[in-house]
Amino acid sequence: MANFQDIIEFLRLDRRSDEANKNETLPSEVSLTTLEDNESYLVSRDVFENDTLNKYKRLVQILESNNVEYIYVWETNSERKYLIKNNNSQYINLLDYSIETPNPAVLESYSIEGNPKNGYIYDVDKNRVVIKFIDIAEVLIFSPYITYDPNSVYLDITSGDYSFYYSDPTTLFADVLNVLLGFKKIGFDSKKIVTITKSQQAGQMKLFPFMEVNNTSKSFTLKYAYYHKEEPSSQFTPSDDDCGLILKFRSIGALLTFLDKTLFSHGVDMSSSSSSIEESFQKQFKQLIIAPLEKKIKDNSKLYYNDALEILYYLPDSISSAINEDTLWILIEEGITRDSLTNKLTLAEEDIYIKLLQIILEREGQQNNFIEHLSKQIDEDGTLLLEYLYDRIHGDNGIKFANLVNKAWRKSRFVDPGTEENPEFKSTDGPLILPYKSEKWLGLYFSNAKATFEINSQKERILQVAYDTGQYKTEMRPGVKTDNLIPTQVEIIDYFWYHPFYPIALKNIEKQETEIKLDSIVPAFMLKANRDKQFWRNVITSSEYALDIATTLSGVGNITKFKYLTRLVQLAETAEGVSTISKVARAANILRYVKGAAGIVEITSGSLNLMLKLTDARDTEFGETLTKVLFFLELITLSGELTASLKIGLKKSAKEAIENSDGALRVKHPKLFAELYKIAGFRKIYQHIDDFMQLRPQYHDLSLVNKLWKERITNKLLFPTNLRKLYFKYLEEFPKLKKGFNQAEFKTAIYNQGKKVEEITEFSLSGDKMKLTNYFGNPPDLPENTIDILSDYENFESFVKGAFDFNQQLRGYDSEIKYVFNFLKNHIDKGDEFIIETKNIFKTCGSCQREFVMLEEYLKLQGKKVKFVVFSDETIHGTKMLKSKLKIK
Repeated sequence: MANFQDIIEFLRLDRRSDEANKNETLPSEVSLTTLEDNESYLVSRDVFENDTLNKYKRLVQILESNNVEYIYVWETNSERKYLIKNNNSQYINLLDYSIETPNPAVLESYSIEGNPKNGYIYDVDKNRVVIKFIDIAEVLIFSPYITYDPNSVYLDITSGDYSFYYSDPTTLFADVLNVLLGFKKIGFDSKKIVTITKSQQAGQMKLFPFMEVNNTSKSFTLKYAYYHKEEPSSQFTPSDDDCGLILKFRSIGALLTFLDKTLFSHGVDMSSSSSSIEESFQKQFKQLIIAPLEKKIKDNSKLYYNDALEILYYLPDSISSAINEDTLWILIEEGITRDSLTNKLTLAEEDIYIKLLQIILEREGQQNNFIEHLSKQIDEDGTLLLEYLYDRIHGDNGIKFANLVNKAWRKSRFVDPGTEENPEFKSTDGPLILPYKSEKWLGLYFSNAKATFEINSQKERILQVAYDTGQYKTEMRPGVKTDNLIPTQVEIIDYFWYHPFYPIALKNIEKQETEIKLDSIVPAFMLKANRDKQFWRNVITSSEYALDIATTLSGVGNITKFKYLTRLVQLAETAEGVSTISKVARAANILRYVKGAAGIVEITSGSLNLMLKLTDARDTEFGETLTKVLFFLELITLSGELTASLKIGLKKSAKEAIENSDGALRVKHPKLFAELYKIAGFRKIYQHIDDFMQLRPQYHDLSLVNKLWKERITNKLLFPTNLRKLYFKYLEEFPKLKKGFNQAEFKTAIYNQGKKVEEITEFSLSGDKMKLTNYFGNPPDLPENTIDILSDYENFESFVKGAFDFNQQLRGYDSEIKYVFNFLKNHIDKGDEFIIETKNIFKTCGSCQREFVMLEEYLKLQGKKVKFVVFSDETIHGTKMLKSKLKIK
């Protein structure tokens, strides 16, 4: 018995082409078109797609990572170069990624907007950037009607009511609250019932339905009429008997979600059509959905605002483009007037408002209009619309809003700092180039510029930036332990006024640690957005520190040798009988006033005691460096403030302690090292590696590994043709690979919250350091994407100490275990879901199977998902069998 999802699949516009593409034979040649002159030429598809010599460099990664809009051609008397601008406004050569310094006046620019970035290729032999468009032979054209067979597998239903589950125009949090508060019941929802009338007559049926809308009863009907060759060209209402399917929806959300799944997400928009049938549908949709919406908004009809936002929630951007710009601006103004931009139980108003801004800003020429709107004063206090909206849009939406503003600003007149062009800047007195610094230390952010909206002497409410100069002056101030005035070093703060859209060039921004990604030139407003985001991140982190104080009070008394390390805790304690909550509040205040030093509470009492014990081993470098860590922690708590020299000393000593440790010691004391990593500013690379090593003893069971390998790992045969390609892929350039080295390729697709964020292909080969350097030199000359274990060989050696196979033979230098080490160091924290495909010229041995099974389990423990797909030939155990299989000498 089919369900409503089968109806959606049956009516999905691209279903037939998807099915046909599965069986399509692609042409043997690929067409490439030059960037400058649109000249096309053909190359072998096999050579292009199996580019072992990297003759056709894919440019998608560098184009996407730098948000590239133009490719620049630099012609000299002797050569031609293709350049892009990176995020730091440097010119990068697309051939070798070197930095170039051309005269911008001699560059020819070519826009890449409108073309998929994955279509841009560097043809190295021809020294040309080319575009791979879809081959004509690959495009399958289908008519706008399909065969309707009431007995097909998709239509195994009867006429009646069916459930159609789609999202409400609310947030997940609101959905949960609605259930908890009893406003919404789990299960039946009359709005999510679709009534289906099914005909038993076979025939050709149109894929674009006829629409009927009854706004009084809130019913929306789609009629899928039979196709007749002789039917009139003008629009007519089909009778029920002349329809294969009739679908009646009970809400606008259900209708729009259904149309999106069947038509809109498959290329149907309101601007172009490929048939008269599609054109008729477009006209109807505009007449019945878009036009009434615009009229209600312009007429200021009752409840038009909520109705409009609900429709916008469901409309894809390609359809929203049909809404008149004036109408959209009316909605923007109404949202401001209502002053209610929050996500409510019945409507995700803030989320949809952000989407509304995105729709407007995607239209050419609206960016300047938008920034001008944000620059207007909206009350007697001089509040700019920018500040008004920014104060009312929160969380992730606040970041989206800031980024929208930044992106629009870059295409507005406000990028010019001249006051003649932009008189709004007349009160700005800050420097155009700002030596901005921002760093993250002990989990907290510190930056040298704080921006707030204030009123200046001209009664304008713009940004005042307090800038830490890094210089000091001496003032007479009360001492810490006395009220007498003593000479005190005080940092010099400069104050500047900036219009929020005044351009500021940030020096060395690529070296700064910021919560929001900042470009080298930004509107002044972005300094405030970044500082605010960092402030709330610090509040969260400091709250965690404060809780750590409250929960470790009992163990602090054991710290005897370094008594001042208890100072923060002592200050947090109150009189007998005061609640823990009060202690936390007191601790939080200390965290505010002792700048940065509060981070030391990450070193809990248990870890401090462990440090004291380990420092007794004075004859070891590790014991000496731990003593230094304790020394600097004591100095910081004694002084009550974090000076630059103390900070550098503590960070350096923690780094030395980690570097003087080994894997066995880190596995034995994971909590201590987790805290040392944070102080040293290291990523959690070794923490993952150490935790992973603790799993290995649990998997020295061959039957368990075999069972999990079959259940959790997808194994596929690497056919001889592909096996041959893999074996020879790097062999021509690196012929010594044939000296018994296993070769493997690992393709890692990384996803975060359902969105692919990166895909990396890496090469790995077997062998220890001596073997690699003997055959390939020191450092080894290997393929560019080879996994690097030699630069961190000591930790890699520690990682593989327990990697024995089930015959107790050490297998610490297999290509697979190198990949696992590399993944835990470099990839695990990039996403929450992974698809890992590996191709191997040899059979995956038992110990390598164990490492993959362990990695799958470890990711599960981290709350992450992974799918392994292993391509290999299980009959090939070594080079001799491989050559026999491939019939090579």
